[in-house]
Amino acid sequence: MGKLKKVLKFFKKKGDEVVVHRTTGPGDARTTARQRCAGFDAVIGAGGDGTIHEVVGGLAGTGTPLGILPWGTGNVFAREMGLPRRVKALCKVIRQGRRVKLDLGLADERPFLLMASVGLDAFALGRMRGYQTKRLWGMGAYVLAGLEAFARYPNPSIEVRFDGRTDRGSFVLISNTRLYGAYFVFQPLADPTDGLLDVFVFRDAGRWKFLGMAVQLVWHNLMSPRSQEPPSFLTRHGVHKVSRLEILPGRQRSVQADGEFLEGGATRIEVSPGALTVMLP
Repeated sequence: MGKLKKVLKFFKKKGDEVVVHRTTGPGDARTTARQRCAGFDAVIGAGGDGTIHEVVGGLAGTGTPLGILPWGTGNVFAREMGLPRRVKALCKVIRQGRRVKLDLGLADERPFLLMASVGLDAFALGRMRGYQTKRLWGMGAYVLAGLEAFARYPNPSIEVRFDGRTDRGSFVLISNTRLYGAYFVFQPLADPTDGLLDVFVFRDAGRWKFLGMAVQLVWHNLMSPRSQEPPSFLTRHGVHKVSRLEILPGRQRSVQADGEFLEGGATRIEVSPGALTVMLP
């Protein structure tokens, strides 16, 4: 039996009514969640982090709870929140789990749940060959885009301002949660309920130094997966907790949020405390 059929069977046995909408392309999940949320007890996003990102954009500020069926490639948020993998267990979380208010980040008013960044990773996402390529190649599409971006990225300087201070580097990560991708942890103390965003500014320049930092980070995460402190080799860079920051004008920079390339970039990023209700174990 397919996963969706199992879900529908579970809720039917409980006497619940479920209306299924299959997305047709980018932006459809956001529009559907926004238009339909008023008449339902909850909205369930079934897919990967990109789909969840869109559903979050539709539900932000509405008060309608979000349930998650992590059926995508990365499922970073599901890992972060400790969601189970089995269909029946996920359905139980949606029916009986805690309703938790989480902060959202806003990139020029566009909501994100996990993180946003400015730099090489966003540039790589911008070079993805479109929706169909991602669906056909899965993680392979990210690898190809990453290799191309590594060779072509111009490494412009990025300057940010917050709390009357400025910091500058070649990569800026703004985290609402701990995980960046499925396995990286830049900000082990990031908490989506504290009303703040955790900012990491990589102050070195050059693609090879960035690659070296990434390799060190992978090794650290493998050796100390439960560490609650930033690795020492990152502390010489910028580490900040902020409620908002401004990306200052300069050479064109690429921006992404929750793994989705932001057309037109962003200049202001801030936190929206408790803006999303999510059903969690």
